[in-house]
Amino acid sequence: MGHKHHREHERERNRETIFGVNPVTEALKAGRRKFIRIIVKEGHRKGGPVQNVIEAAEQRHIKLDFVSMDEVARVAGAEGHQGIAAVVTPPPYVGLDELIKRCLASPLPTLAVLDSVMDPRNLGAIIRSAEAFGLSGVIFPSDRAAAYTPIAAKASAGAGERMNLCMVTNIAETIRRLRDEGFACVALEEDAPGDFTKAPDGPLAVVLGGEGTGVRPLVLKRCDYAAKIPMRGKIGSLNVSAAAAIGFYVAAQRG
Repeated sequence: MGHKHHREHERERNRETIFGVNPVTEALKAGRRKFIRIIVKEGHRKGGPVQNVIEAAEQRHIKLDFVSMDEVARVAGAEGHQGIAAVVTPPPYVGLDELIKRCLASPLPTLAVLDSVMDPRNLGAIIRSAEAFGLSGVIFPSDRAAAYTPIAAKASAGAGERMNLCMVTNIAETIRRLRDEGFACVALEEDAPGDFTKAPDGPLAVVLGGEGTGVRPLVLKRCDYAAKIPMRGKIGSLNVSAAAAIGFYVAAQRG
């Protein structure tokens, strides 16, 4: 009984359910996850992106289940499933050494480093912007922070299936390592004296803090400098994912 329970636990631990048209489609295209089965709302309209998923699943001999909308919702375990979900292996993370190697080989070597971003929706939105502006990867901590969960995957519109994602144990040490490898590490902080209107040339890491807390003092100390997004409004702050998108845009204007 014990061995059987262990095997079942392993099976559960080594799979998760992603949901929504874009995450499932992009996971199929990227080919980095193994698909156990795909669940689709019965009676779906022919044509469109769901039909493309069905055809791709049939070509690859992935198990397809046509079920009620309620059953899709139950399997997805979240809103926004759009009538489709897939049971898959967890996302593959890239080691820091490999990420640095890939980044330095890219035309515009830029990374995002996230210090204690807690909301998976913010993480997903940041990953989506990172992919849109051509960053090489997103680094985030393994503890006390959001991971690339199915909710983050949905918020990324599937961009996380293509992005190099790197989970590390210590953000401050990671920044020290990046600086040793020649990266300029710039923290985006709303009360910093300088404006982030032009990014430095060469390898760059854009460092972002958690919601409401900003970049932690030890992490900030390890960065080359801090800069703010210049704003004219009265509110004076941006959601971390909005600040990230602007920072990544500025970084992408180099060269």
